[in-house]
Amino acid sequence: MYLLSRVLFGLSRLAVEKGYVPQPKQDPFPLVAALIWGMVLWLFEYHRQTLQPSLQSSMTYLYDDSNVWHDISDFLIYNKRTDSK
Repeated sequence: MYLLSRVLFGLSRLAVEKGYVPQPKQDPFPLVAALIWGMVLWLFEYHRQTLQPSLQSSMTYLYDDSNVWHDISDFLIYNKRTDSK
């Protein structure tokens, strides 16, 4: 995925250099990043099983597990309780 994003970025620059695509007036990165993040959030909300397991786990930690906390140690150590606590 990392390599794909770099290749697409290079192809975009090449398209501008060759004149196939006009030079953007503004930096397109914020818009592209917002659209991609929006798609990730939509997939997480409605089609969670389609996401890569590590991304799914991170998103679950950020958006589900962080909604519940017990004491200050949740913020300092780890906010997911184990059976021993």
